[in-house]
Amino acid sequence: MTFKNELIKPFLFGVSLIYKAFVLLRLQGYKKGWLKTNLTKTPVISVGNLTVGGTGKTPVVDFLVKELQSRKKIPAILSRGYRRKKASNQQRLRYCEDNTVDPDFFGDEPFLLAQRNPEVPVYVGSSRVVTAQLAEARDHPDVLVLDDAFQHLAIHRDLNLLLIDAERGLGNRSLLPFGVLREPEDQWVRADAIILTKANLASSDAVLEMLKYELKVTCPIFNFNFEAQYLSRLDGQTLLSIPQLKGKRILLTSGIAQPEGFVRMLEKHGGDIIGNLEFPDHHDYTFDDVQKMQNEQDKLTPDYIVTTEKDAVKLRKFPELLEILWILIIRVEPEDSWKSFFTEFLKHQFGH
Repeated sequence: MTFKNELIKPFLFGVSLIYKAFVLLRLQGYKKGWLKTNLTKTPVISVGNLTVGGTGKTPVVDFLVKELQSRKKIPAILSRGYRRKKASNQQRLRYCEDNTVDPDFFGDEPFLLAQRNPEVPVYVGSSRVVTAQLAEARDHPDVLVLDDAFQHLAIHRDLNLLLIDAERGLGNRSLLPFGVLREPEDQWVRADAIILTKANLASSDAVLEMLKYELKVTCPIFNFNFEAQYLSRLDGQTLLSIPQLKGKRILLTSGIAQPEGFVRMLEKHGGDIIGNLEFPDHHDYTFDDVQKMQNEQDKLTPDYIVTTEKDAVKLRKFPELLEILWILIIRVEPEDSWKSFFTEFLKHQFGH
């Protein structure tokens, strides 16, 4: 983690120590039973991380949901719905039943998961315990998939997956705000497996070495590749194959936590990145932002303007972008050993 003002470092380090004390107290509360961990009737798979943002949780949740469906299991997704409006409300979206919901009131990531899995109910709410009960009562799923829930200890999980970015790792290995950790790195011990995401976009050797030799990780570690699949125009009317990007002048625009992987993915396939408009993670786009994109288009004359699936959720409301903006659609590809690991988990839960 780099700091623009070196003088602020001691202050941030001090704050991180106070934050760590609160985190450890909370963890002790669950360990001693002062705080309750609730059981569900339904098996729970949790996807989360130790760091703040950008490890690729949404694509991995999407992958797991599709994998469960391919194995004849009925999933439901539970999400906090970060940065959504009316955050106090518990909400349910099943895209095949209602595709008119405003993403702003649901959260961009849960909305994207609902859109990509139209038959699967997605519940958002601050308490996974409450949304789990709602899902079980209304949809009777076989499996509950929790998005961004490694720290949500109020609910028991049967498979606890910890995601770590293959390039960024654990940053400077310090807690917020001095580093990017939400809790101490030794809390990997709660994980049943660790997934190194975007393994094809960066060498995971340094992270693997740290996990195995410094943190003494004993649970399985899997590499998950994030592959570019194709591009879809924002209006959904036209598709582009990835080889068509080779040698093309591309303007990127995104509001995600780790935009570097987005850039590398397109460069890997021969795209000539001539400009990159970066907005904050979970950015609420305005007409001024759209104006910026159009100004950059006029100035740079790119062949394509490309954004992410998460950003597209919020950008579809601007009609002037529908025919000029392209969405990079990605797919998750796990290493071969993941399949047998996941099969064993399902066999243990369902007996077949």
